Amino acid sequence: MSYSGKVREELLNRISSARHCRIAELAGFFSFFGSVAGDGTWEAAVRTDRDGVIKKYFTLLKKTINIVNRDIYVSSDSVIIRGETAEDFIRMIKADGMDDGTVDRLILMQPCCRRAYMRAAFLSAGSITDPEKGYHFEIVTKSSAQAKLICDVMRSFDLSPKTVARQGRNVVYLKDADDISDMLKIMEAPVTMMAFENVRVEKDMKNAVNRKVNCETANIGKMVDAAVREVRDIMLIKDAGIMGSLPEKLRETAAVRLAHPDMPLKELGKLLDPPVGKSGVNHRLRRIREIADGIRKEEERDLWKKKS
Repeated sequence: MSYSGKVREELLNRISSARHCRIAELAGFFSFFGSVAGDGTWEAAVRTDRDGVIKKYFTLLKKTINIVNRDIYVSSDSVIIRGETAEDFIRMIKADGMDDGTVDRLILMQPCCRRAYMRAAFLSAGSITDPEKGYHFEIVTKSSAQAKLICDVMRSFDLSPKTVARQGRNVVYLKDADDISDMLKIMEAPVTMMAFENVRVEKDMKNAVNRKVNCETANIGKMVDAAVREVRDIMLIKDAGIMGSLPEKLRETAAVRLAHPDMPLKELGKLLDPPVGKSGVNHRLRRIREIADGIRKEEERDLWKKKS
């Protein structure tokens, strides 16, 4: 099962014990899939092939209103209630103004009811990317008004949703990992939220290790390049026959570097007598580099004179 499927399965099995929360969730489902008809006899229908929604919707109905068997029709992809039962239901969820896919904000006054509404919105039109692959949570809405309502609900929980138009539909989405984790908590999906957090922690650790390895690799590369240059400088001075004219400290440092070409400066300094710190060794090697550069310039001048 996909990660998104696991989230859906957990939310489908979550039935609130509070009646006002069940009303909010029913209103949420109805705002996506519902229709109202009234010509002498009222009818409130929900039709969808979205996996598990019809079963949960019917369960919420049975626990929230008194259903008379002759007033309800249930199939694999629809729940239709008629007559007085439909009138009571429409009045309960304030469904007479849902043409734009919104829900009366009075139903969403309490945070727990907004949580229930977000469960219904996700189960109706939501999806979430497997955190192993990336961070993305979205709900495809019916209208700009519905998108605004969902954004307002998300912001009431201190989330930062964004919207984008896709194939003529308004999509509300979250890209921040913290927001997505909080959204799972808000919808009351603790099991899949913990799975999300476990993957995120593992990814963060891997990224931190990779950054450290890359940094250390780069530092090692720089150190090796510097050591190669230092050995070349010393060999140039030696070939020029002026090593004996260098100050004793520089001669000693040069000899130690030639004997230990791959040793870090800090460790190199410990081999000197007396020992010298990293900055001291670096200063001496810089002086050796200046002398070697002087030899190179002199050689270039000599070469130029021969050519001319």
